[in-house]
Amino acid sequence: MKLKVNEEGVLIPKALLGDSQEVEIIQQKETIILKIRKQSTNHNLQSNLEPRKPGYWKGKVKISDDFDILPDDIQNSFIKIN
Repeated sequence: MKLKVNEEGVLIPKALLGDSQEVEIIQQKETIILKIRKQSTNHNLQSNLEPRKPGYWKGKVKISDDFDILPDDIQNSFIKIN
């Protein structure tokens, strides 16, 4: 894609930018690089939600006392590397 240059600067086609409002111009030796930062489409999802209230699951879930104990048959199935 070719960009047009006039007295005011470089014209960047809207099709190239999309919804982005941020363009970074980098010059490396004889090359000019345009970095176009695309805006995330889901960045506003959290704004409509109420803040999370801790403790919702308190008293509703029971974790077994042996939850962290790995049975021997499963432990023995792993390959031991020294």
